[in-house]
Amino acid sequence: MTRSHRLIFLLFIAYGAACDSVPDSLLETSERLPQITEFSITPQRVDFAFLDQSTIEGDSVHISLDMMVEVVSLGSPVAQVSYAILSTDTTGVPLRTGSLSSKGDGIHTGRANITLSALDVESYPVLVYAIDANNRLGGEARTALEYVLTFEPSFPPVIEELIIPERIQRPAAGEPAQSLIFIAEVSDPDGLNNVRTVEFWNESDPGTRYPLCDDGNLSPCGSSIESGDAEAGDGLYTRTVFILSSNSLGFNTFIFEAIDRAGLRSQQVSHTVEIYE
Repeated sequence: MTRSHRLIFLLFIAYGAACDSVPDSLLETSERLPQITEFSITPQRVDFAFLDQSTIEGDSVHISLDMMVEVVSLGSPVAQVSYAILSTDTTGVPLRTGSLSSKGDGIHTGRANITLSALDVESYPVLVYAIDANNRLGGEARTALEYVLTFEPSFPPVIEELIIPERIQRPAAGEPAQSLIFIAEVSDPDGLNNVRTVEFWNESDPGTRYPLCDDGNLSPCGSSIESGDAEAGDGLYTRTVFILSSNSLGFNTFIFEAIDRAGLRSQQVSHTVEIYE
């Protein structure tokens, strides 16, 4: 197993094993590890009907994917920014891994050439992650390359409303955790089935994102054992986290965003929660 594959494996282990509480990274900016503040790929959507014939070979298509990442280093310098283009079965071997080149001022870019099945309409996750000078894993970000056979005009999803308390009391030492429920009401002009993910992050830590789920509380939601969602498929994407006695007091601003299956993004909506004594 290569070093890149080991890091990807550790990322998925960490993502699945995280506890269902609000970690410090959600509430406070890390002062040591580099964080990814921006990530984009070009193209984000590939339509077979518009491909140049030179990129088609039998039942395969050859795609060149350009990536751009912006990294902020708050302490230990960035040693490497790596990427992984995953198969649709994200537990399998990645389609392509590699490192991006530094262009200065925290910007890293690169191009990956991949071969896809020409006949299968799929969404291919693309993951980037930063490694510091001490070989520690910093922030990560992800998006998806959408491959379609027929171009269909699409419109981005919309976050209609956030249903979140403005204040929550931190429990005293030895008391049970307080539950904090985040609900984002989301719509999509192309139907709710077109919504791929709804996620949020702390404004101070944009590289660490957490999903909300519209699953009727029937399956794990990211690192949460249960989402707390009341009804599946109603457009109310939910995530329950827990405030512990060890969480810091003060104001925390969270950013919410929805992404559809074509990679189109909703407007970003913010909400501030105060944790008080």
